[in-house]
Amino acid sequence: MKLKIDKIVLGLIALSLLVGIYTVYQRVEIEKQYKTAEIILDYVEMKKFADSSEHDLGWWLKEFKGYGAESVAIPEETVKLLIEEGKPLRAEMVSELVKNYNWLNDYNEKISAMITDGDIKNTDVIVTTQDKSLFDYLNSGLTERYDGEFFDTYHLDGDYYIVLKGTNDDVYYSEVKKVIDLDGKGVYESKSVVDSRLLNIGVGYDEEKINLIKDAGLDVILRPINFPTYNEKLTDVYISTNEKYDLKPRIYLLGSKEVLGYPENEQDLLDYITENNIAITLIENSTQREHLDSKGLNKLVKDSGYSAIRMFTMWDYIRERNKYYNYEGAEEIENTMFRAITERNIRAIYFKPFFMEQKSNKFMTDAEEYERTFSSLKSRLSEHNITLGKTGPMNEFHVGSKRLAVLSFGITLAAVLLFKKMFNIKNKKADYLYLFAVPAAFIPLVARGIGEKGFAFAAAVIFSGLAIYFYMIQIKKIYVDTKKYTFINIMSYSTLILTGAVIISLVGAVFLDAMLADVIYFLEMDIFRGVKFAQILPFGIFIVMFIIYFMNKEEDESVKSVVNTTTRFLNKEVKIYYGIIVGIIGAAAYVYISRTGHETNLQPSSIEMISRNFMEYVLLARPRTKEFLIAFPAIFAAVYAASKKSEFYTGIFMLAAAMGTSSIINTFSHLRTPIYLSLARTVIALGFGIAIGVIAVIIIDILHKIYLRLQERFK
Repeated sequence: MKLKIDKIVLGLIALSLLVGIYTVYQRVEIEKQYKTAEIILDYVEMKKFADSSEHDLGWWLKEFKGYGAESVAIPEETVKLLIEEGKPLRAEMVSELVKNYNWLNDYNEKISAMITDGDIKNTDVIVTTQDKSLFDYLNSGLTERYDGEFFDTYHLDGDYYIVLKGTNDDVYYSEVKKVIDLDGKGVYESKSVVDSRLLNIGVGYDEEKINLIKDAGLDVILRPINFPTYNEKLTDVYISTNEKYDLKPRIYLLGSKEVLGYPENEQDLLDYITENNIAITLIENSTQREHLDSKGLNKLVKDSGYSAIRMFTMWDYIRERNKYYNYEGAEEIENTMFRAITERNIRAIYFKPFFMEQKSNKFMTDAEEYERTFSSLKSRLSEHNITLGKTGPMNEFHVGSKRLAVLSFGITLAAVLLFKKMFNIKNKKADYLYLFAVPAAFIPLVARGIGEKGFAFAAAVIFSGLAIYFYMIQIKKIYVDTKKYTFINIMSYSTLILTGAVIISLVGAVFLDAMLADVIYFLEMDIFRGVKFAQILPFGIFIVMFIIYFMNKEEDESVKSVVNTTTRFLNKEVKIYYGIIVGIIGAAAYVYISRTGHETNLQPSSIEMISRNFMEYVLLARPRTKEFLIAFPAIFAAVYAASKKSEFYTGIFMLAAAMGTSSIINTFSHLRTPIYLSLARTVIALGFGIAIGVIAVIIIDILHKIYLRLQERFK
């Protein structure tokens, strides 16, 4: 009867698994349709780059078109940009201009009087020019975009004035600075005005820039700027500008910290995006996780039916990696773009030219190196069936609550199974615990958010635990067996045990990815946040199992016997080398957990990065180092130690192997990564792990024989 119930439970888990496999299959089919990445050039940086080279911007744009670029993002002009480009303009915030000596002489008497009388406020900005065409351009742009009450214009004594009316919300400040006296004691804290939003609002587009881009055969992507105070007409201007210059918008790229029309007037933009199948860009954070937070962005993406793409921008610390890791050129920058596209579901690179070296603002202007970089990138991407071209949004995909309920049912059954096996519970009454799977299945129906992530986390821990149980029980059989194991026996059993543990972990990965197969995880608008805990808890499960199945020597399998075993272990005399080994394990555990994710200062060494890059060049996917170099070979070492009846070393090696079961599931927890890549990474790691495991056993066997000979000699 006991065996029958276990078979029924395993059968139900298998049925639930089939639903998970089908869900993962649907995701893979969507991934197959999402195989084009686009290179978008940053106009401002390209202009600076061209100015520092021997060629003009037009020449470089045509060159990059040949390298594989498809478009150029051009920002909306602002007063600040016009001044930086050398236009005959002066723009000052009133609160700052009045601090200048003789400021009254810098302005017409009427303007000065209005400032003195308070008609022009401290938060206002005064723009001055003597160029009528420039004034007309500004006046036209402002009139087209904003209400008349926002600004006033004056023509006095040959000078044209535009007064932009600001508020405290428009003022940008520096960080708070502490002022101290001679003794180092604080006197007061202050922050200074550094800018105004009014200098950074859109005033128009430069027709010459647009035509220059079009002449190079590149698409123009406008980056419109939102102004929350007056935003009613901004979307209409964006649409009319696209029509005026005959631009076919494919990508919406924010030009400010909010979407166009935020707040309250985003509907026009949404309608335009929906009607034209425009992809909204989600710009990845510098930590390579989630995206930059922009007001109204997530809602816009959701309301558009998730018509979006993930974009990687060339942060300055990336652009500095020319001749990095002793490469001859920009290979590491190429590696960064390659990983972004293949591993992180990036489908647009916001490209900025490279710097010569770290902490340098000098541009690298070698055309041959750029050509080599993109040629190599295209070649490597082709191995993943990815091409450089014009990208588009990912298809919308959601997992229904009923399907989540079926998956939750299977995960809960597995949880009860693990509980029974972990504590070696043989009482038939414990089988009633399986009934909890029924109410558990209703959780996603009534609380989808909690159920979705909660059961995904549970799957990560549970199936890692079941994989640990599997290999521990198999190794225990070898440990208690009295027969002598040959080298071939050890290799065969180790390979089978490792493969079985990997398969069980992959089952957990299927459940996790099926629970979190929604498009929001593809786009990383939400993430699986239980990664670190899901990697720590299996070690606790291992310790409990090891105490029960290895250290408990009493025939009585009650809780009391387990407690007695634990007490004896804690009271046991500890040898010095035991403490050294435990210390090494503790340090390794710290590194293992700290290295998970990108939010830590503990990063891979240069040697490790070079080896990783090499594997990325020669393999479809880079296997995880901790799997093929440590965890998987540890299974072989544990089997060898068990065959030699060494409880301590069997336990140590099995503990190291526990890292692998959770690491496999962790690989699939990076939901933005394509399934095929995660699977390839695991399979390759398995192959490498078996090979290194064989070598490890040979070395351990030699060391063991040397140890025995020395022991005999010194008896």
